Amino acid sequence: MSGGNEYVVAAYAVIWVVLLLYVVVIGARTARLNRDAELLTRLIDERGDRPPEAATGTDGE
Repeated sequence: MSGGNEYVVAAYAVIWVVLLLYVVVIGARTARLNRDAELLTRLIDERGDRPPEAATGTDGE
């Protein structure tokens, strides 16, 4: 490879690694948020603390 090509290859490698790490982090956060949302839904259903407007779908008027 000529002098400048190594830098181009290295830059592409760094960009791909950073992009891959970003996708992994976002995927982990999404999975955690989904677990939290499911847990909250189960807790609400178990306790029966759903407000009347949320249970009936009306705004209470």
